Amino acid sequence: MSQTSLWFGHLEIGDKSSPVVRDHKLNTGKADTIYLFNLVRNEIIEYKRDIVEPKLRELGKGDASVSKELKKAFTKAIKDFTPRGKTLNIPETAVVKPASAKKQADDDLPDIDIDDDSDDMFDDDEDDDN
Repeated sequence: MSQTSLWFGHLEIGDKSSPVVRDHKLNTGKADTIYLFNLVRNEIIEYKRDIVEPKLRELGKGDASVSKELKKAFTKAIKDFTPRGKTLNIPETAVVKPASAKKQADDDLPDIDIDDDSDDMFDDDEDDDN
């Protein structure tokens, strides 16, 4: 297989054979697996490299109609596909910052001086009866 971005071929696995597309830009994050778009299943699937690569055959010149159908279906499928390990870009406005929310809540509380020896908080009049 050449190292161009898209490779069009056929996965020969008996009754489950299918035209496939391999996008070399899609990385599974594992050296022993690859992503292939499977036209029969109409989805991008992760395959074990050592099992699938010997069963891949490049499309011939007479397969132009299959190649065109493959490209169209792959283009549609790739729009909704997220490879493993790819992070989502979340806008900063959507991120909640709990530290600032906690600080703001703490600002609403009254300051209490722990070292204050006054007993104003307790009613000493009740203790005088003893």
